[in-house]
Amino acid sequence: MTRQLEIKQPFNLELSLMMGQAFRWRELPPEFYGDGHTWFSGVLGENFIHVRQTDDGVKYRVGGPDGERPATDADDAMLRRFFRDDDDIAVIYADISRDPKMDTIIEEFPGLRLLRQDPWECLVSQLCAAHAGGELDPEPLDTATKHLGAKLHLAGDVRYAFPTPMQLQSDHRFAYLIWKWLLGSEFARNIMAIARRINEGEIDWNELCRQPYLAVKTRMLQCPGIDDAAADRIALFALDHLETFPVDRWVWRAVTEAYPEWGFPEDMKPAAKEAREASQRARQVFGKYAGYANQYLFYW
Repeated sequence: MTRQLEIKQPFNLELSLMMGQAFRWRELPPEFYGDGHTWFSGVLGENFIHVRQTDDGVKYRVGGPDGERPATDADDAMLRRFFRDDDDIAVIYADISRDPKMDTIIEEFPGLRLLRQDPWECLVSQLCAAHAGGELDPEPLDTATKHLGAKLHLAGDVRYAFPTPMQLQSDHRFAYLIWKWLLGSEFARNIMAIARRINEGEIDWNELCRQPYLAVKTRMLQCPGIDDAAADRIALFALDHLETFPVDRWVWRAVTEAYPEWGFPEDMKPAAKEAREASQRARQVFGKYAGYANQYLFYW
């Protein structure tokens, strides 16, 4: 029950899914479908997706708690939203490639796209990365979903939905113990505290999409365990703030190598102050689509 989704703009599926912005997508083994194509497996809500690139877009299959089901127009819309097909990529490329170095990088890696992620899952993923000093091993997230999320099936493959804040709150003690077992008591306290705030309406994702970037960043920094880079990634990957430019050690390295004229020393690990200054400079240079420039530099 494979369905074709046409994508008319430049789009590199593998690059966009696997370059590090989303943590729970996997490449399926070549023998899984045995058709000579590279398929990827991921979960969007309670929708289990297998997807591959085609000449004019993607082909995909969709499953869920009851196994595979026929894909619908609503599934097309879900994937278009996730792949940010509403972004005018030609306009974005033209805007950020006014910088000649960025123009060269875009030519080298055409079709890299930002993904529009679920805010809650993105926040927890970034909290994990902040907890681990900027690196992320996706295994704890996958293990947590096995204990806390709904089981999903597709073509003999099994994955799990990401547990919602309400699910964590409904079995608070068990959820706390799972997160503590996987990542320690501090992380467990932080994630349960943020889930409570969401459930009580203190964090409204739709409202955050409408607020100015700096207000959104301030709100995310009020969440326990979220640092500057994590707050910026949540704003960029999940809340539609394309002007955001997160700076971690990898982006810092790219910035100092590509733009020595900005004056940031290449041989240092950036403190929070230097990272904020580099982010501000990049937003001034790349403008309202700085987030796309950020991901191109990250991958480069």
